[in-house]
Amino acid sequence: MNGDRGNEIIEDSAPWKRQVFSPGVDALIAEIRQLGGEAELERLFAQFRKEFEPALQQIRDRLMIVAMDRGMEI
Repeated sequence: MNGDRGNEIIEDSAPWKRQVFSPGVDALIAEIRQLGGEAELERLFAQFRKEFEPALQQIRDRLMIVAMDRGMEI
């Protein structure tokens, strides 16, 4: 975490005033941070990252098979 824009989801939604999810979700993240819940947010996003990568890999693998079936070189 170096403070640069795009570095972390939680940090991007607050100081950079950048919409990361939706206005409602970003507002909830800001409120939770103000209430001292940053550690809970970190745990939540760690779990999200752990589950998100395998889901993305499955989508990619499925689309690669479809692309190869259509003759696309990969």
